[in-house]
Amino acid sequence: MAAEGRHGRLPEVSATPPRLIVRQLVFPLLFAVVCACKPAGCVANALGDVVGETGDAHCDRRSVTGADKKAASFCQEIVDTIAQSDFEDDCRDKHGAATGDGTCPREKIIGGCKISKVNDDGSEVWDWYYDVTAEEADGGVFEDPARTKEDVKALCADKQRYDEGATYADPP
Repeated sequence: MAAEGRHGRLPEVSATPPRLIVRQLVFPLLFAVVCACKPAGCVANALGDVVGETGDAHCDRRSVTGADKKAASFCQEIVDTIAQSDFEDDCRDKHGAATGDGTCPREKIIGGCKISKVNDDGSEVWDWYYDVTAEEADGGVFEDPARTKEDVKALCADKQRYDEGATYADPP
């Protein structure tokens, strides 16, 4: 029976049964997991997208600090990850390299390697190799820099460098 309010009869309020709520939440999530991706990665990526926490980050190994760190002619980027800050912290701590939000700079890219490793959050990782001849002319020293597309292709095919594989990509 509906209650009487100040302006007349109040509408009846019915609660959604808990089982219906569970079905409304679980079915779409289960459908996405079964049809599109690995469970952990799909769930992490979907939750990250829902709360707006996925992002891109890069680790530019061309610019390093620390006497014990060596510059390299590449920049690694991670795209659409929920682990953006962990990626950036790891870059600074392990390599002493410059980090930032967003993808790697696109100027002077020779080619890149899309890393085949499947990340739990569904993110993609790319290593972009650069022409560093201008930096070398200014006194920069780089550890074994790639010079040509063929050099980059050879790096992508190197199983010691990319133990789970990588495929060559032309500059974006």
